[in-house]
Amino acid sequence: MKNFTIDTTRDLLVPDFACYQMDLKGPVDAAIKAGEVDEEFKLLPSWTKFVAHPIKSKGFFTRTLQAMFLGQGGHDEVNVDLQTEDYSKTRVAMMFMPGNTKSEHIDTVGSIARETLPGYEVVVVNGKQKHNGKKINNKNAQDVVAEIVAKGKPTLIIAAQMAQRSFSIPEITELYLAYDNGANGATIQKMSRTLTPDNLEKVGRIFSLSFDPNRDDKFDAMIVETAANLKKRKNIKSLRDAMREVLQTIDIFNCSKDGAIKVNVDTYLEEALGRKALSRVLGKIVNITALDEDTITALANGNNDYFRAEKQEATQKGKTKENNNIKDKASTKTDKKIEKELAKARETIVTIVENLDIIMESSDCNKFIDALEELYNDKEESEEWCQEEYGVSIDLIYYLFKHNVISQDWVELMLENS
Repeated sequence: MKNFTIDTTRDLLVPDFACYQMDLKGPVDAAIKAGEVDEEFKLLPSWTKFVAHPIKSKGFFTRTLQAMFLGQGGHDEVNVDLQTEDYSKTRVAMMFMPGNTKSEHIDTVGSIARETLPGYEVVVVNGKQKHNGKKINNKNAQDVVAEIVAKGKPTLIIAAQMAQRSFSIPEITELYLAYDNGANGATIQKMSRTLTPDNLEKVGRIFSLSFDPNRDDKFDAMIVETAANLKKRKNIKSLRDAMREVLQTIDIFNCSKDGAIKVNVDTYLEEALGRKALSRVLGKIVNITALDEDTITALANGNNDYFRAEKQEATQKGKTKENNNIKDKASTKTDKKIEKELAKARETIVTIVENLDIIMESSDCNKFIDALEELYNDKEESEEWCQEEYGVSIDLIYYLFKHNVISQDWVELMLENS
């Protein structure tokens, strides 16, 4: 690298970005009061329920779009112009719906958006949509959308599975995450759609549209994973310190009726712990695909006998880099079954992480790993209460820590704030 110089002008083109936590309670309550949603959505609103039957909850989506883009309905906490204090007649926005949205349903979502926003060009990036007689696919999606955006009209791009990667439209300045959960890696890829360089003044704004902000951890996951990488690269003492450093470089706002309120760096971690966000985040980003298929199945089903066998060699042999590798191996299993097992395995890990203090309080040791060793070596004393508290055996918990599935960084972070 000594023969190359750093081009600082390229660094300046990298857009700043800001994250907004947007609560949809206002439009939801208004739609419920007006009888514009079905009973299932009314009981527990979610994006998954909406895209399963968009017409049944059309009133909610219509009210949300009107509040966000037109400032109508009196829901100032959802009025994007108010929250950003920036008004642009030629805005280009992108919205990601749940990844399992069916083609015909995302087409319906697009139709509702066109009806609601008559001044907008609404583009649905979907394999069944056509542009100039040709079907939109992953290869031509960027060119198709770029051509539409070039017309200069306000544009809303709606996608689900497509356009998550290799889709760079510089004019996109707003990104809306309209789904309830989602894998952390996929969420980060989606966020990047608003970070394509355009000009020196560009700010990529990312909105997490949530029905329950207390359970929304999309930004938390990004921050924790970034902090973990930063800690390793810069040899930072603790994950908490690394998170504070990351937060100092990111603007995160809570949307309110009076406008966006910036989240205080010093209180962010406490707030995240208060809503149990970090334990869910750690369950999301755990490298569970480093375990082989049999180990994941045993973890999902609480098969304690498997972990007593200490199948270390099988685990190392079965290591994979991507979740797809697990699916390739599991020829006798359906994708849905694998996804359920992965979800259950992560739930088990979240339960353990949330209750690490129980292990510390059961011992006089000052270090967690010493307390765990003590319990593991005294199974007659610990086995019964461990099963009651965690729903799994001490062998399983010991296995997860010894194989670094649950890292020591997480232990320090959770115990420091327990």
